[in-house]
Amino acid sequence: MKFIHTADWHLGNTMHDIDRTRETGAFLEWLESEIETVGAQALVIAGDIFDVVNPSNMAKTQYYKFLASLLKTECSNVVVVGGNHDSGTLLDAPAGILDALNIKVVGSINNRKIDDFVFELKDAQGNAIGICCALPFMRDLELEQFYKNSDDGEYANNADGDLLKRLYADAHRYAVELRGDRNIPVIATGHLYASNLSGRDAENAENAENAGIAENAFAGENAVMPETSVDDGVREVIGTLGNVDVSTFPSELDYVALGHIHYTSMVAKNPKVRYSGSPFVMGFDEANCKRYVLAVDVAQGAVPVVEKIEVPKAMRFEQFKGDIETLKLKLRNLEKELVANPVETYVDLLLTSGDFVSLNDALEKEETGKHFVVKRHRISRDVLRGATGFDECVESTKQYSKEDYFRMLIASNLQENDESAAVKNQYDKFISLFNEAVSKAHE
Repeated sequence: MKFIHTADWHLGNTMHDIDRTRETGAFLEWLESEIETVGAQALVIAGDIFDVVNPSNMAKTQYYKFLASLLKTECSNVVVVGGNHDSGTLLDAPAGILDALNIKVVGSINNRKIDDFVFELKDAQGNAIGICCALPFMRDLELEQFYKNSDDGEYANNADGDLLKRLYADAHRYAVELRGDRNIPVIATGHLYASNLSGRDAENAENAENAGIAENAFAGENAVMPETSVDDGVREVIGTLGNVDVSTFPSELDYVALGHIHYTSMVAKNPKVRYSGSPFVMGFDEANCKRYVLAVDVAQGAVPVVEKIEVPKAMRFEQFKGDIETLKLKLRNLEKELVANPVETYVDLLLTSGDFVSLNDALEKEETGKHFVVKRHRISRDVLRGATGFDECVESTKQYSKEDYFRMLIASNLQENDESAAVKNQYDKFISLFNEAVSKAHE
């Protein structure tokens, strides 16, 4: 069986307020063509189809038009599972209609049983060519509730242990029963963060999960760039799904198509367990990395043959770092390239050495009237350490609580020299009332 593995489309994404409709449209058109070129019998999309749970009408239109376009190809199977950015309810809503077109959608595990995740994949003549265990993103509580509600006999036992591992084992066992004595492969999906990834993606994924720093908090003019900041669009996965060992997936599975990490990667160097990565740049941190979909040729009991197919760029993103003269030179060279080969281009600039300067003023000549748009100017802490008032600059990156913001709001409305103890002593009283109001607002 030959299929395309892709994930993390994030349709509707507007990274730094950039309209990406044309870019995503170009990808979907290319993917349809590539499916025909490869001769793929199935397409597997491993979660994060949309960027937000309530996507725009344009994003939904692109999704449904693409699915409809596959009906005229030889790709006779489409598998779609929900990711942590998706609304499972939204994906599942048209599942009945799409199922009639052999488009299998599993938005969430809610209100489902084991056999709802497992189905045959068939060729154009209706012959079974594989079995798929389509498992979406799920939260720990959803997984616990799934087993509490299960009434599937042998699958509803009360054994302790890793519920996620148990779910994959149960799905695989059901798939083996469904396969019988037919010589066809069994594949599975997942949308989670697996441990022991290969390459740069492992480092960035761990930073994204552990840093806990919102990139847009540092997006202003001359903003401080914290060393731990990550701009790769990976939303944190909380709970056991945020650190999944490769042993979670039954070794007898012939391929596991994963989503959530935006770089193409194997898990624990296992050629059968892979992330396709996102076809799009989701943050300037990813700007120079190639994007791929995976063409997978798989047979029962064999090591899959996987081809990485590079996704052509419909838009260009650049992240430049250095001192002010280096940034100027890079912008000039970029302009020369774009004059010769125009493409919609966006740039992120980070001053990492040299004297502290206003980047807007220093780079105005290199930016004005050019064939690119600079979306961010940032200054590293190394530069700020040599600048007057560094402590105040660093303080601007502090992660404030709601109480901190309330204190600052009160202070901003006081007379400039009103620092009396009587006024300061009112803070706690005001904050107590503020917290009580917030609490009631959320009841």
